[in-house]
Amino acid sequence: MNRHALRSPTGVKMAVALIFACVFAGPAGAESGKPTKQQAQAKQPATVAPAAATVTPQVSAQADRILQDMSDYLKAANEFSVRAEILYDDLLPSGQKLLFSGRNDIAVHRPDRLYSHSTGDTGDKRLWFDGKQITLLDDRHGVYATEKAPGTIDATLDHLIKELHFTPPLSDLLYSDPHAVLRRGTLYGFHVGISDVGGHRCHHLAFIENSVDWQIWIDDGLMRVPRKLAITYKTLPGAPQFIATLTDWNFTARFADSVFVPALPPSAQRIEFLKAAAGPATNVPAKGAK
Repeated sequence: MNRHALRSPTGVKMAVALIFACVFAGPAGAESGKPTKQQAQAKQPATVAPAAATVTPQVSAQADRILQDMSDYLKAANEFSVRAEILYDDLLPSGQKLLFSGRNDIAVHRPDRLYSHSTGDTGDKRLWFDGKQITLLDDRHGVYATEKAPGTIDATLDHLIKELHFTPPLSDLLYSDPHAVLRRGTLYGFHVGISDVGGHRCHHLAFIENSVDWQIWIDDGLMRVPRKLAITYKTLPGAPQFIATLTDWNFTARFADSVFVPALPPSAQRIEFLKAAAGPATNVPAKGAK
């Protein structure tokens, strides 16, 4: 599972809400001023789980097979769209947890098109990848950033995560092999039982990693899709959570090329991505990208 944006409170905020104050520098050419609250938080070292001795992952065959079936189902789709209803905790410096909500609409055209639109308590943000460049727009603040990108969704997600220290919402599920990304760093996993999620009979799976615990509910029907995802950041104060309920899966949609082309307001101001100058991202160690 990816431990970048969905592995710390600041990261959760970036992944779900695409908080541009954390991701971007100020307007191009402007002098750098006092860091914003979000930028200051992003620069603080994150809590990292203590190094553990090498452990052979212990994942039940049933849980791994169901996760693989889901991955194979998503891999087989050249195009799909999905909506995520999201709840997530954010931590104040005092340690108090705040609960935020949002909605994320995602469209995928493999291997080289991606669109994501996030709305909610923290604003209205959009991401486009058209096969050549990445564009992020913050409608609330009227700013956007764009950068050349590798030619595939997988390579572009890696670039966003490793170079720009930004993880789009639910990006683990957008890779060409979700199983490989989700299982990365997993220590234990098991089948909890059968649960109902929005009227769908689902397999409830639970997994343990050094820094997070995560659960996923996978449809037991013909559409082997994830219906719900929950992540607990157990090494952080208050053990904040990220919960996404996935609805409106559509595997028959045929998207026009224009869906993946940035639609920028004329008044939007271009700014630059804030690239990390030294060291790893300010989240917990890299993993996949939930």
